[in-house]
Amino acid sequence: MRIRAALCCAAAAVLTGCTTMSFSVDNLLAAPKLTAEQSEIHEALIAAVGNNLTLKYPKNGLNRSAYVVANIDDEPGDEALVFYEYTGSDPADDGLRVNLLDKDESGNWRSVKEIAGAGTEVDKVIITRMGTDNKLNVLVGYQTLSGEEKALEVYSYRSGDFKRIGTSSYSILETLDINSDGSNELVTIRRQTNTESGLTTSTASLLVMTNVPDENGDYTQEVALNQSIDMCDNVSSYARALTGRLADGRNALYVDAVAADGQLHTEIVYYRYSALQNPMQIRSEKLIPECTRPAGYYCADIDRDGIIEIPSTRPLAGYENSPPEEQQLLTSWTRYKDFYELEEVYSGYYAVSDGYALIFPSRWADQVTVKKDPVTGETVFYKFSGDINAEMTELMRIAVVSKTQAEEFTYSGYQVITSVGQLDYLVQLPTNKREQLILTIDEVTNNLYVIES
Repeated sequence: MRIRAALCCAAAAVLTGCTTMSFSVDNLLAAPKLTAEQSEIHEALIAAVGNNLTLKYPKNGLNRSAYVVANIDDEPGDEALVFYEYTGSDPADDGLRVNLLDKDESGNWRSVKEIAGAGTEVDKVIITRMGTDNKLNVLVGYQTLSGEEKALEVYSYRSGDFKRIGTSSYSILETLDINSDGSNELVTIRRQTNTESGLTTSTASLLVMTNVPDENGDYTQEVALNQSIDMCDNVSSYARALTGRLADGRNALYVDAVAADGQLHTEIVYYRYSALQNPMQIRSEKLIPECTRPAGYYCADIDRDGIIEIPSTRPLAGYENSPPEEQQLLTSWTRYKDFYELEEVYSGYYAVSDGYALIFPSRWADQVTVKKDPVTGETVFYKFSGDINAEMTELMRIAVVSKTQAEEFTYSGYQVITSVGQLDYLVQLPTNKREQLILTIDEVTNNLYVIES
């Protein structure tokens, strides 16, 4: 088949070096090219602190630049935050720095103040309105050398004064209007190990901004702990978190936790009756087994309606007695309902490595299974005949390829279902449509969801 030959040639080219592309460590690690505005900011920074510095880029979150440009003081015009460390030999210069720059009356950038950061790398930068007065604040999470827990510092910029107004630590850090009061709150999840017993426990905390009077009769903002609740036991780490809604419309934080055996489960933190709640911890014996699944199966808003779905898995037809590493899985996507219930809304095949879910129509229930094509890596759907190793009727195959490869597939009868970035998602359906389990192209289009990582 032409496609398979093309894939094999591509693989051979990579293995043998038969390609005109050249790669080097320097190319791969080169910092992104600066915009004109960033160049102006960089020149102002060098004028203030010197040029013996290395920029530090946030690892996670929406702000991934070493230059974070935003209006953070409620006055016209943007400010800039730059993250860096010095490269000199003076021990006094060790550690990460954050520098705030603003424009002067002539419109030129100038350094306002440098503050020493709390870690060795920048984890994430969040700029959000918080507190009863809805003021803008800068939240910076730092990775540290001490372990999984990260350091949080909260900064404000008021009346020309850039300062640190609060600190904390976290494994998970998110902002959302969890109590629906019109202003964002800060939710952290922290893990703590008892030095005597060795047991690790976790808590979710609600942090709020409060106004504190100073000696001049004015008010300054501080970060205060509002309340905390317990998270589930037997958690070795937290993989990731998503903010979204529950089925009843409440805002919530969904946290994918990793158990000691490497399996995932999801916990939900939301606000009700004037308090944080985690139903998975309250009814852990019932709910945790219902949403425990292998690594990589993260919760997601697969239909993009704002409500987060939680996956659970079981072997597809024919794989019930196969070793776990050989199994193909059926994924059920559930939503949390009141009174400690997980309600299934979708069921189908989740191609974790390819980033899509195909929801099975009702006529496919217990009738269809999946195999991976060992040559092309495509996902192939079959009518299950009772033996996974027997010859089965092929119903469909899905390929996920770069746009540069897509023409080879369409030439051979594949159709593009959707595209995301530089990837095309293509399907090939049998030409003989007598089999009732074969889907129409519209069914495939309506039932395939690309899941954002």
